Amino acid sequence: MKSFLKNSVLVCLMVPFFINAQINKPSLSPKIVKELQVGLATVRLEYGQPSAGDRQIFGGLIPYQKLWRTGANSSTKISIDRDIQLAKKDIPAGSYGLYSIPGENDWTIVIHKNTKLWGAGNYDQTNDLLRFKVPALKLKDKIETLSIYFENFHANGGDLVIAWEYTKVVIPLFVNSDPILFKEIEEKINHSTGEIKAQTYFDAAQFYYHKNKDLDKAAEWFEKAIAMKPNAFWYKYYRAELAYHVKDYQIAKEKVTTSLNQAKSSKSGDYGYIAKCKLLLEKMNTKN
Repeated sequence: MKSFLKNSVLVCLMVPFFINAQINKPSLSPKIVKELQVGLATVRLEYGQPSAGDRQIFGGLIPYQKLWRTGANSSTKISIDRDIQLAKKDIPAGSYGLYSIPGENDWTIVIHKNTKLWGAGNYDQTNDLLRFKVPALKLKDKIETLSIYFENFHANGGDLVIAWEYTKVVIPLFVNSDPILFKEIEEKINHSTGEIKAQTYFDAAQFYYHKNKDLDKAAEWFEKAIAMKPNAFWYKYYRAELAYHVKDYQIAKEKVTTSLNQAKSSKSGDYGYIAKCKLLLEKMNTKN
């Protein structure tokens, strides 16, 4: 019994020592977690973000034609809350490991069903959801730190980008949101039995405008929104953009001028619309 108590006391004394012996140092490849809206999909990215330093990355630290975790430490993950397409390949809603096989001229992107792996350890190709190739673009300026992000957003998605050192790959992400939004507009405006708010008219008009669909209807909805909220200068700006698009320069100039004056006198700020209005006016002046 005495021996047991002695050993127990010894263990208790050693535990704080081991805890204190650990050094709380910063990671050289910090974990990046970002969540954003891409089209109608919510996308979450998780990856370790290493820097190049004086190392050759692709074809050196990361060999060509070899599976890569597309980051550092744990495998890179992508999660989506609805069905999408990546590079025109169907991806069901869910969470996946995002691996890649870099090459000099193109990369193979691997969407993997196992998200619990540490890097590429214990990787099993039979758990791939799919693979596809994308071109490898050469960059003039060096990107020191691995970056995975989205750019070129549009109503139906955007481009997923992986960029590091002198290489960039672009993976188009598409969300088939048009049928959903057209149906919602139909229900909330055309088949509505209650009051329709100005913002509803504006959102519907803006969507139709961006889709280049029934622009007369879009103009009508913009006008209804403006009539309901005459101080919303941003409504007038987009009405001016639409008018400019259909070459109705008189309406365009009238609306953008009013929008500019209201933006200048706004006590809560112009939200960047002064610059937008001036740019649109400059474009109009080149038409004269």
